[in-house]
Amino acid sequence: MTGAVRLSLAARAFFVATVLGLALIFVEPRVFQALVFLAVVAALATVADHLLVGQDRWVALLEGVLAGLIIGFSLPEGAILMPYLIAPPLLAGVAAGARAVVTVAGGQVFGLLLVLTLGASATTARLGIELTAPWAAASIGAGLMGTWVNALRGYPGRGDDASYESARRLLTQLRKVTRRLSSGLDPVDIGSEILQTCEEELGSSRSSLFVYGDAEGLVPLVHRGRDPRQSLTPDGALVAAAVDTLEPQQCPQPSGLAERRHRLVLPVISDGRLIGIVIAEAGSAAPTRLLETVLGMLEDRALRLETALAFDEVRALATVEERQRLAREIHDGVAQEIASLGYLVDDLAANAAGDHQRTKLHALRGEITRVVNELRLSIFDLRSDVNTSTGLGSALSDYVRTVGARSGLTVHLTLDEGHNRLRSEVETELLRITQEAVTNARKHAEAHNLWVNCRVRPPFAEITVEDDGRGLGRPRADSYGISIMKERAHRIGATLQIRQRTAGNVRVGTTVAVTLGDADD
Repeated sequence: MTGAVRLSLAARAFFVATVLGLALIFVEPRVFQALVFLAVVAALATVADHLLVGQDRWVALLEGVLAGLIIGFSLPEGAILMPYLIAPPLLAGVAAGARAVVTVAGGQVFGLLLVLTLGASATTARLGIELTAPWAAASIGAGLMGTWVNALRGYPGRGDDASYESARRLLTQLRKVTRRLSSGLDPVDIGSEILQTCEEELGSSRSSLFVYGDAEGLVPLVHRGRDPRQSLTPDGALVAAAVDTLEPQQCPQPSGLAERRHRLVLPVISDGRLIGIVIAEAGSAAPTRLLETVLGMLEDRALRLETALAFDEVRALATVEERQRLAREIHDGVAQEIASLGYLVDDLAANAAGDHQRTKLHALRGEITRVVNELRLSIFDLRSDVNTSTGLGSALSDYVRTVGARSGLTVHLTLDEGHNRLRSEVETELLRITQEAVTNARKHAEAHNLWVNCRVRPPFAEITVEDDGRGLGRPRADSYGISIMKERAHRIGATLQIRQRTAGNVRVGTTVAVTLGDADD
């Protein structure tokens, strides 16, 4: 139960108890009947606050109108129920501000006056109006006081609590719905289905699907066909026309290959929203009716694609947050404890009984220092990430230079990035693969130099990590680094190669290369 719901429950319970006490003093059967209805309205309003997150203003308004009607029907004996009129404006003020207070108070007065005007005698109506005026003013004052207190204390009734409660409900629904899906939520797989549909229906020889990512503009998601090179880029008049009109576009183009003499651009639309485009090349123009049919087929898959992209974004945000949390836990926990052990060893070495013991303690101190440095590098690994402003090249540069400075490796970095960017999920996976390759070279290769080359020309990307160490050894049974690198590469459709660098018959290092797509040269 959120803080807002607890407050609404407490306030309504207090005012119901207040009017109940007054009713017990002035025993009137008609008042008890009205009190029962008033208690039911209070209970329903509290339940509505819990279920309808962010709708506090409308719940309080409906509650106020009903309370006014109930009290109006019970007058003149029901005058002792008037204190309850303070509750709805008070809660509206805390949850929704001064404007909501005036609206709810007005709704209460409207309910009271409606009953008094249509169903009461002149005497009762006059008495009811005289009673209503001071309680209406008191309710407005209480509501404005609630607004003021909310502003002073920053009560999270409508803001943080409501946002987190809404997020919790949506995530719970996502978990339940995901388990019932007929297929998965991998955007690459869904994108491949879309391109396969284009190939089967339009006879396209090659095609590319671009979606709107975190970075500005369209970013490549998946490609299909023979040699999908950089000529399939999301620019030009044909793409602009498809984006502006949300209609398929096509035109002939000069090509030495018969199957690529016509270009088609199809918008991928989900519920009226453009989420991406398909660029395809075929041997001939497609009939208008066929294009409309294919567009409808793509729209059927577009909702799945949009859902998968949204899920990918949520998963990425959760992964970043979890990595940050783990980095904090390591820093504040085990890293501090091990550092403390180092200080203890220093004290022991200073008071050692002999040189042999002192030498052993100094060796132990060196090992503790090494472990602390490894933990610090692990924390840096966890906190390194790709964001919308920096991109893969900047994140990679910061990472390898920092690791080189802290580990004593001489780093030789080459960056070759184009203006366009890959999807953030792809950039993140490429960064993680590179981190693992650099970590392996730093820990196990006994290398002095590290060469990192990064070339990105979406949809193509290639990163190589080379060292001049002792080469690959026999992997341990409990080692998962290379397996995880392969899994990451497979997830984004990349190719991972790990090979020895040799000079004659002598091993002189290791090369790790991850390649995404095909280069144009």
